[in-house]
Amino acid sequence: MNRICFLLFLFQFLSFSQSIENKILPKITHYDTKNMGFGAQSWDIEQDENGIIYIANKNKVLIFDGSEWNAVATNNAMVNRSLFVKNKDSIYFGADGHFGLLKNKLNNAYEVSLLNNVDKGVSDSAEEYWRIHEINGEVVFQTFSNLYINQGNIITKIPAPCCFKWSYKIEEDLYINDDKHGVFKLSGTSLLPIYDNTDLNANIIGITDDGDDLILISDTKGLFRLSNGEIAALNFSLSEEVRKAQIFSFLKLKDGRVALGTVSNGLYILNLETGQIENINKLKGLQNNTVLSIFQDDEYNLWLALDYGVDYLKLNSSLKYFYDYYGKLGTTYAAVKENDFYYVGTNQGLYSLGVESVDDTEDFEQLLNGQVWNLVSINNEVFVGHDTGAYSLSGKVLKKMGFSKGAWDFRLFREDDKDFVVSPNYNGVSLYEKREEEWKEFQLKGFSKSVRYLEVDEDNYIWLALRSEGVFKFSLDYSGKKLVQESFFPLSDFEGAVLSLSKVDKDIMITSGFYVYTYDSKNDSFLKKELGGKKGYSPRIIKKGRETWYADNESIVIESDNGMLNLRELQDQLVPDVLNSFKLDDKHELIPIYSGFSVYVRDNLTPLENIREKVLIRDFVSVDSKVSYKEKSKIPFRDNDLKIRYALPIYGKKVTFQSRVNDQEWSDWTTSTEHTLYNLKEGNYTFDVRARYDEIIKESSFDFTISSPLYRTPWAYCFYVLLIGAMLFVARFINRYKMKKQKKKLLELKEEKLKKQEEEYKAQKLEQERKIIELKNSKLESEIKAKSRELTQIAYVNLNKNKILKKIRDKIVKIQDSPNSRSHDSNYMDLKRLVEYYITDKESKIFKINFDKSHQEFYERLSKQYPSLTSKDLRLCAYLKMNLSSKEIAPLLGISPQSVDVNRHKLRKKLQLDPESNLTNFLMIF
Repeated sequence: MNRICFLLFLFQFLSFSQSIENKILPKITHYDTKNMGFGAQSWDIEQDENGIIYIANKNKVLIFDGSEWNAVATNNAMVNRSLFVKNKDSIYFGADGHFGLLKNKLNNAYEVSLLNNVDKGVSDSAEEYWRIHEINGEVVFQTFSNLYINQGNIITKIPAPCCFKWSYKIEEDLYINDDKHGVFKLSGTSLLPIYDNTDLNANIIGITDDGDDLILISDTKGLFRLSNGEIAALNFSLSEEVRKAQIFSFLKLKDGRVALGTVSNGLYILNLETGQIENINKLKGLQNNTVLSIFQDDEYNLWLALDYGVDYLKLNSSLKYFYDYYGKLGTTYAAVKENDFYYVGTNQGLYSLGVESVDDTEDFEQLLNGQVWNLVSINNEVFVGHDTGAYSLSGKVLKKMGFSKGAWDFRLFREDDKDFVVSPNYNGVSLYEKREEEWKEFQLKGFSKSVRYLEVDEDNYIWLALRSEGVFKFSLDYSGKKLVQESFFPLSDFEGAVLSLSKVDKDIMITSGFYVYTYDSKNDSFLKKELGGKKGYSPRIIKKGRETWYADNESIVIESDNGMLNLRELQDQLVPDVLNSFKLDDKHELIPIYSGFSVYVRDNLTPLENIREKVLIRDFVSVDSKVSYKEKSKIPFRDNDLKIRYALPIYGKKVTFQSRVNDQEWSDWTTSTEHTLYNLKEGNYTFDVRARYDEIIKESSFDFTISSPLYRTPWAYCFYVLLIGAMLFVARFINRYKMKKQKKKLLELKEEKLKKQEEEYKAQKLEQERKIIELKNSKLESEIKAKSRELTQIAYVNLNKNKILKKIRDKIVKIQDSPNSRSHDSNYMDLKRLVEYYITDKESKIFKINFDKSHQEFYERLSKQYPSLTSKDLRLCAYLKMNLSSKEIAPLLGISPQSVDVNRHKLRKKLQLDPESNLTNFLMIF
């Protein structure tokens, strides 16, 4: 019974593999080594325990960490043919004329050490080292002529019986085939014969095991099984094709299959148990059809060293791809398997492929031209949603179902035990009813917008979702052929800018933003629940058995009992608004992508354990001096600008990184694999970096110390203290000296200043004296002028008086001479009138004015001290000061001498003089 079940399963598997399986391939990543600045041709590929890939390429060994390529030159005149990675620090290489060792000295700075060196251009005996193995801890190099066993510092040479072709390691045994003498096994330093066949010896290019048997691989004669000394040819579907392609390289994969690299038709992968074989060549995506070497890394994926470039095949993946390199199929929108055909709808048309097709070169057959939106199987009948409308499909026969343009989708609708089909289209919703084996369309009234998403719930309500407007709930009036709106839920009722409509089991669900809303029919409302950011933004939810798929425009996430799987490989490949996947069988789901399609293969992923436990610190180097440092190094302060390069050698996945220093905030996630630290101060530092791929995070840390600069070391501080003390002492001494010198200078300056001030003072005094003299002279001149005017006036008065006196004399003489007495009287009267006419007090006024001017200061002093003094009092004081007697004063004041005495008595009282004091003496000294 178990055997029958196994055969049924195998038949199902093979039926799939014979059609679409022949067309889908693992994801292929190209590395164009020539355009990258290296050689076009690569010969061997290896990997170390950190996951770093090494490639023998021309005269270099290429080193790839998943993010960055580097190269180490071994010998410019030779081509590297083979590699063996003993560990991350020891990489053996074999070339034309020499073999040697790359030693990783510090942070991927490799030192080339040649173990032998013969110039092929000089010696005809120079050998090519094509294979390197480690057998029982010893490194073995193989050329066409010899085996060289490197035992410590001793190299043992084992010559070929005739001419070695290749060597192969099976577990801890080394097999070598000779062109003439067949297959040998190395035992110590001896060769034990295993198989000899003159017809096959020269063609053997590979040996592997299959249980207790050996599999012999020839270049053009096929594969053979060697069991108990007997040989039998292995036949499979493409045996002849493989022989014609000429096998050049091979590798037994970790799942037991054998990968065969050919000269003219790329790679074949053969299952020895089932005979299933698949071919990947240039037509299917390789850079080149000549596969020189095959390597399977620790993630179970393949690396191909090609005659041009290097290709990476992601075997260990749930996803495979069909890429429409020639534009015959276009961008896929939908697919369905029905009866004996796979149907694929694209932007270019509807295509079919027979399920039993065995020829992988058979193309899809086009059944309909133009944009196909959807393919849905309902009751074993396929419905085609096309730009021109809806079609039914049986085998390869299409029938137009109605008149409406642009059918988006199809759903089964049952009423009164009768099946209908409802379809949203460009102008609303159509109802299709089957009458006499023909589908008749009814355009339903009540809704006329183009709507892409439609679901029918368990109560026969029709749900429509306009992603940017909201959700409609309708009932169907069959007799009136119209939709009756029951409810409308606007976009504002939900989170996010768009929404998606899904039917999950029996529930109507709306996703909007990062929330899911489940319809509650009792309350005619939606119950909100957080969906979470890991499942996408407003994804459409699709139930597939025990899996729940979440599809949005950026990602597809699958939730199952085993957890959550994000198909990140599909990022940037998904077709916008085609939020769907299509079941091909229980194991395969087709996912639309640009220019082809992807197929999700269940249970095709080999779990990886203990792969890359830490982020790999590739280099820790000074920006200025370019010196590399190890972890926990004490770094000189002059190198406090540091660049850290790191990597997580996970291939075929998008890896992003975060970093921080000393528990600071983590940086944003980025694909950059380096971080530069500038102007670090002295102290201890921890640099943390973490990498993320899928939902996995790996971390590493790097401790280092920045030494204090020389001028901030303890010895420097001691020196600074001594220096400061000495400087203070010297400064004090200098300061004292300067102070003395300055004091002396200040004294000299002071003396000079005083001298200068004295001179200035003298000059000022002389100037003042000069000015005083000038003022005095000016005053004297003014006084002289005034005196001159006074003298002139006095002279004039005197002149007048002389005239008067002369006239008076003449009158008197006249009177004397006149005998007449009467005339005497008349003359006396004339004489009297003449005297009266000339009598004037003008001279008296002039005298008083000049006398007061000459005694002005004396008047001021008296008035200031004795404010009660009158002007007459002041003038009396002046006359007394001149020591004049009362008689002399009386005519000056115009009073009698007695009145002068009275005034003198009054003056004494005003001056408050006692009786004993002499008034004249007092005034003379006042």
